Amino acid sequence: MWLNLYLAVITSLLALAVLWLLWLVRRLRRQLKRARGFPVMSPGCQPTPHEWRADQTTIAWLGHATLLINLRGKQILTDPVFSEIVGLHLPWGTIMGPRRLIHCPLEPEQLPPVDLIVQSHAHMDHLDTASWKRLSVGPAVVMAARNQRYIRRLGFAPITELEWDESTTAGGVQITAVEVNHWGERFPWSRDHGYNAYLLEREGVTILFGGDTAYTTALSRACAGRKIQVAVLPIGGYQPYIRSHASPEQAWQMFLELGADYLIPIHHQTFILSAEPPAEPLQRLFAVAGKAADKIVIREVGETFVVPVG
Repeated sequence: MWLNLYLAVITSLLALAVLWLLWLVRRLRRQLKRARGFPVMSPGCQPTPHEWRADQTTIAWLGHATLLINLRGKQILTDPVFSEIVGLHLPWGTIMGPRRLIHCPLEPEQLPPVDLIVQSHAHMDHLDTASWKRLSVGPAVVMAARNQRYIRRLGFAPITELEWDESTTAGGVQITAVEVNHWGERFPWSRDHGYNAYLLEREGVTILFGGDTAYTTALSRACAGRKIQVAVLPIGGYQPYIRSHASPEQAWQMFLELGADYLIPIHHQTFILSAEPPAEPLQRLFAVAGKAADKIVIREVGETFVVPVG
């Protein structure tokens, strides 16, 4: 009896894995076919982090959800993705997944010494193990709960996992995990993974790194009573995945609810992960922002923004 039950469970799991793999391959084929219709571009701007001042806050967008942030002298890297292709890593080193539409403006070797890496969740376009292997060991790492197993053997220490509303100090930065409207599983059969946004605070400057999320009021609730200088929010991937990715209009609404000074839109232009054209999210964001569009301070991969003082 128990043997039959065991075999039935194993068979069901294998069938689930096969169905998921077939669905993934079909989806990737559609994405790759669409991506071939767009030329791979070089970024129009090149960040120069070695020239950044330690008494300022400077932010460069490296594509998708990867930012290099100089927060008053502490260098922070978010969701590091430097690979030309992200997705499944096969035993012989091949990667199956979406390719970049815009080359990364900085390679890991061009980064300044990093003090802190924050990781929002385990999806392959945010947690790219090939990119982590190229990073120098040394920065403190803050991740969502049950995510560290993907990098545990790479030598990074300390690694701190945070649940929503938990805080820690790492790399000279105060970090608070914030609830988002998303999900975290890397595979259908993987155990429950955490998924976070983060408040990054140092010397009176607060940045909200939104990671990936659909529309939610959780961000404004977590930031109530705080002054947010910069909100980093995703604006792409909504068609047809609006349940897990905010539209540009929803991202703008969250920005207004936060009362932040400036908006940096991410999760667009870099990879084709959904059906909307790559340029559409930013166009729609400008349209909804109207006369307040000057609050959108980074618009292209490679651009840099210095947060004004006061």
